[in-house]
Amino acid sequence: MNTNTVSEDELTRQARTRLRRIEGQVRGLQGMLDRLEGCGDASGEGEPCDGLLTQILAVRAAVEQVGLVIMDLHLQRCVLDGVPVGEEKMRALRESLKLWSRLSSG
Repeated sequence: MNTNTVSEDELTRQARTRLRRIEGQVRGLQGMLDRLEGCGDASGEGEPCDGLLTQILAVRAAVEQVGLVIMDLHLQRCVLDGVPVGEEKMRALRESLKLWSRLSSG
């Protein structure tokens, strides 16, 4: 493993933190769904549909971000273990993964 990379322990910690946050977001979505009244709710008490959809998009983006963290962990633990990789090459690889993620989520 390259000494200039984020440690496996740190990546695991980041992934766990993000997954706990996502878990809370999903619980929030369930609550929003229980209060869903529709987009034209005149009472102002219900959750509008567009707010629920916005939060679903936020959860999807969060899952994609945790996927990048887990992919980084996979690269270090499984793909590049024992292979000397310079800091610049590792940075370029991570940037490529981020670009791929942006392209594939469109």
